[in-house]
Amino acid sequence: MTGDPRAERTRQTIFDAVATILAGRPERVSVGDIVRVAGISRSSFYAHFSSLDDLTAAYLRMQFAGLTAPATTRPVGERASSRERAEDAYRRLVGQLLEDAPLYSSVLELPVARAVFDALVGEHADHLVAALLQRTRVPAGIPVELVSAYVAGGTLSLVDGWRHGRIDVSDDELVDSLVALLPAWLLEERPTGASPPTQTPESSGS
Repeated sequence: MTGDPRAERTRQTIFDAVATILAGRPERVSVGDIVRVAGISRSSFYAHFSSLDDLTAAYLRMQFAGLTAPATTRPVGERASSRERAEDAYRRLVGQLLEDAPLYSSVLELPVARAVFDALVGEHADHLVAALLQRTRVPAGIPVELVSAYVAGGTLSLVDGWRHGRIDVSDDELVDSLVALLPAWLLEERPTGASPPTQTPESSGS
């Protein structure tokens, strides 16, 4: 990021072009498609991103940044249950995967985008687990720092299998399965006023 307003505008133009292309549900996305829709030259594109792989990594970070915000607002004093929170988190993740599927099919097997995707899915699981741990009692003998890594690994495995067609379920069924496969104790809420666990999970990417 240069801080140059013109450069920032060009980057945003490129991101907007990607979003426009994805809205048309193409089979794949190319640099040629992006520069045509953005109305810029290839040299301008490559001045900001070294490759489609590099662009995808930046676009993924932007897309995932909004996934941790609550999807709906509730009346003051009312909060979602742990199960509802998990359902919302996974529904937002799966929805984002569906929205950007053509881009993933174009470059997600390339190293930069793949590493960023794996890390972002892990971070999404980290945020969910951290929120759920504040509401539950951790059973004796379970290391808190391993919970997030366990959930993130399972999430990534199911998402990858679904994305590649190895797991043949609808998006709603995938969300239901991701929630159902969480440890049951993680969705159990401790009585109001009880103390939260003293430990917090470490990042699954560490």
